[in-house]
Amino acid sequence: MTHYALRDDLSFCRIGEHFVFLDINNDRYFRLPNSMERALASYLEGSGTSDLDITGLIARNILVDEPHTAIGSRRSIKPAIRSAMEAPLPTRRPCLFELLEVLAIVLRTRVALKLSTLKAVLDGLGADQHTQPAQATPSAVLLEHRLSDAAAVYRRARLYVPVDMCCLLDSVAMAKFLRKRQLHAHVVFGVAIDPFSAHCWLQAEDIVLNDTVGNVNSHTPIRVV
Repeated sequence: MTHYALRDDLSFCRIGEHFVFLDINNDRYFRLPNSMERALASYLEGSGTSDLDITGLIARNILVDEPHTAIGSRRSIKPAIRSAMEAPLPTRRPCLFELLEVLAIVLRTRVALKLSTLKAVLDGLGADQHTQPAQATPSAVLLEHRLSDAAAVYRRARLYVPVDMCCLLDSVAMAKFLRKRQLHAHVVFGVAIDPFSAHCWLQAEDIVLNDTVGNVNSHTPIRVV
């Protein structure tokens, strides 16, 4: 039997007996018909599914011939147990330069999300990380303090930007704000079903930087960037 993997711009999570997919190249979430869900579940469990059984998944370009890639080999994230938003705020307030910086980042990110695919925007985040010069790694305590402080500055400055807040826009914009300071966090996409809900947040290790623990834990991570 041919070995198949999920195509690179597609990710999924399993909630109970159901699968939810995120296609970042086409900017959409979707579900499969029940018969395809059963075929995919059997294939993942290695229960003797034949190529014929997964023909529909191959035809829809969900599974592709990738002999050296595991179907579940995607970045994962620790469960969130702390929130920078729910911790005491640092005393420092954003200066004028930071206010203008957040304004510029939010506006540029908003334009990018309107004119480009989600895949292009997320690929840009990865490119930003690779082009930054290496620095000495700070201690875990210092790094956490710097992350929390920078995230708080962004959240305070964001209140002065005349653009409606949005989880995707602000997670990507905050990630850019942090990376200008040599700080890195993951943009996490999550979903819930019955009823369907899609969400996005920024997380470093087990700390959520722009949301509450309860809200993010009500969603199952589907992609981590």
